[in-house]
Amino acid sequence: MQDSPNSIPVPESPDLPPPIPPEKKKSNKTWIIVLVVVIVLCCLCSCVGIGIYLWNNGDQIMQSIQTSMMIPALV
Repeated sequence: MQDSPNSIPVPESPDLPPPIPPEKKKSNKTWIIVLVVVIVLCCLCSCVGIGIYLWNNGDQIMQSIQTSMMIPALV
């Protein structure tokens, strides 16, 4: 019997271990890590921005709160 040109001969040897089945594809968690890092950075940047805004405008905000609390007391 002749071998076809496309067939690959497989040596039969008892010393060889059985073939290992291909492993399942591992889930790619890189995008999850990147998303968590981006969310944390956005939270930090917004906290810094709010802090800077309050540092610059805190006196005006507190003054307007005190003024708005005095109005019901006058009525």
